[in-house]
Amino acid sequence: MKIAIIGGGINGITSAWKLAANGYKVDLYEEKELLSQTSSSSSKLLHGGIRYLEYGHFGLVRQSLLDRHKWIKLAPQFCKPIKMLMPVYSNSQRSQFTLFFGAYLYRLLAGKYSLGPTSWHSRKNTEQLCPDINFSRLRGAISFYDAQMNEEKLGKWVQDKALQNGVNIFENTPITSFNKKGEIKVNNEVKKYNFIVNATGPWAHSLNLKNDITTNYSLKLIRGSHLIVNKEISNPFIFQELEGKRIVFVLPYLGKTLIGTTEVEHDLSNEIICSDEERNYLMDLYNSKFTDQITKEDIIKEFSGLRPIISKNSKVTFNYIAASRESVLEVNKKVLTIYGGKWTSALSLSDELFLKLKRLDK
Repeated sequence: MKIAIIGGGINGITSAWKLAANGYKVDLYEEKELLSQTSSSSSKLLHGGIRYLEYGHFGLVRQSLLDRHKWIKLAPQFCKPIKMLMPVYSNSQRSQFTLFFGAYLYRLLAGKYSLGPTSWHSRKNTEQLCPDINFSRLRGAISFYDAQMNEEKLGKWVQDKALQNGVNIFENTPITSFNKKGEIKVNNEVKKYNFIVNATGPWAHSLNLKNDITTNYSLKLIRGSHLIVNKEISNPFIFQELEGKRIVFVLPYLGKTLIGTTEVEHDLSNEIICSDEERNYLMDLYNSKFTDQITKEDIIKEFSGLRPIISKNSKVTFNYIAASRESVLEVNKKVLTIYGGKWTSALSLSDELFLKLKRLDK
């Protein structure tokens, strides 16, 4: 069976690898360079999404934690467990009990694939562990374990796996059009496939509409921006907003510090860049939590990516913070569309795609 995959993000590449490893002939088309869009703009974590527990997304968290284990098992050279610290202040939005229970439940959902214990640290112990944070109103901290990846190297490793299994990769190759018959027009040539997989992430819905592929879903696009600053910190941290329900990661990454992320509604007609408001928000949060302050001059890199959130009604407003990162596979004759998803869950999503194609091939 011959499969075309449109989109060279992590979901597209992982799916191509999975299908090729199971005997499919796979052509992968990417308009730009592989992993150059959303998949290169994450928080560099392989995680279950601890914050989703607050909104009842237990199945999503459980599956993502299983995927986290798979990544560590497959590529331990690019994935490592990290001990996350959540400082708790007297004016924190969530109580010490709520945070500890959430972190403990997170560990329980990982089951035998837990990476380490959940612990409470007194104020005194927290001051010793985290000498660089602001101690004003500090009560203590909760620690739990997650995983961090070297995003660029892990992405290259997945790309190599796809190539080793015979995937034909066409970078800088935009698709002119495709249809429900399994036909793709590229470079003024029409190519015929048994199935086409639309794995273009944030662009999946608009691309379907452009090619007259009817769909029951739409996407809400949320821009997440990050800063890389020329600082070193004592630990990986999760901080709560003083006002509101968001959390922000402040993480050591390749000898620097990563701060992110934001959540801003985005339209595809606009450039995907960090706004002045987002930059100031992240800098202000960092400066409210650390004694060593940063300025704009400390920023050595900033990047933004889009999170596609599935919606069945594009007119419905919803809470971006509570929105699930679950994915959906929709079939319209010979076109399969991947809606949603994230870095961590790319492995289980590729398994789901393989099983779906296997059933359709009967």
